[in-house]
Amino acid sequence: MAEVYYGIAGNPVSHSISPLLVSIVAQHLEQNNKTKQNLEIKSLNLIEADSIQDALAWGYAKAIPNPINWDYTGAPFGKFRNRALIQKALEITSKVKQEDESLVHASSNVNPAQFPHSGDIKLPTKAFREEIWLNLTSPLKHQLTSQAVMDFNESSLIESVNVLRWDGHGWWSSNVDGCGVVRCAEFFGIDVTSGATLALIGGGGAARSTAHAWSKSGGKIKLISGRRSLDDGPWSDAIVESESYDMLINFDSEEIPKNLDEKAILLSPRYQSMEGTTEQRLQKLTAGMYDGRWMLVAQHLECWRQLWAPHRIDELPSIAMLMTKLIHAETVLASYA
Repeated sequence: MAEVYYGIAGNPVSHSISPLLVSIVAQHLEQNNKTKQNLEIKSLNLIEADSIQDALAWGYAKAIPNPINWDYTGAPFGKFRNRALIQKALEITSKVKQEDESLVHASSNVNPAQFPHSGDIKLPTKAFREEIWLNLTSPLKHQLTSQAVMDFNESSLIESVNVLRWDGHGWWSSNVDGCGVVRCAEFFGIDVTSGATLALIGGGGAARSTAHAWSKSGGKIKLISGRRSLDDGPWSDAIVESESYDMLINFDSEEIPKNLDEKAILLSPRYQSMEGTTEQRLQKLTAGMYDGRWMLVAQHLECWRQLWAPHRIDELPSIAMLMTKLIHAETVLASYA
């Protein structure tokens, strides 16, 4: 039995859905256990931190002195009410056996990109007795540069680390922001490996990660001016001048550029609060600009594939399945808010 302590660190983190996603995927693996390898999520944590040192300190202590309130329950994270409501949500997700039909996209002709890119690092092929899994968000992604961490996907090079794993022997790190964007594109039927073009606005950690993953996967990048420009990097040779593009993502704001390519898919990196029934929420996911939950779900699955449980890739839920379960869970939590 592997005992997992999970946390997401940054500031702010009270809005994060990631602890709920960890719980749902762990439940899915338990229900579809082909390898007979078990894991138990021992604790979920929101770690309000402005420095990577504070985030790693939680990893060693596994405790939060002053738990913060979670936006989805209005209760201190880790306390009884919060744990009870997450359990209520998991009672519903356990009954979801197939993805909602409205979320299924035809992507059978797409060649999936290969992640991670740094193939010379061999990840553990099993879970260890006690593990620490950590997601990083702003302002921590660019702060981890230690050579004591086994890094792949060049996350330290591009200053965008957002997932860590302590396996009992050492720390591993990666970046999955960009991998999630590529997986979303594939899910929507865009073949990045064949040279699809991404229109990109922004130059922060998530934008760098996206430019890196997209270009390494064989895609092209069209830069659109925004609040922060993208610096030169491993993606520079993939930058093109093009009037048309296959997908657009704006990391700077929610504004849609003028002269938009009408054929392009619009993906938002931000997820908005939702109201209504499960069916109404599912409809919103496929109306107009694709909500940031798509990117988050795809990124989260990459955390499991690349770093947390690469030995159980074949048992992980699909993007559509995890999204279906997430919307059911959010609807339940909203009913108790």
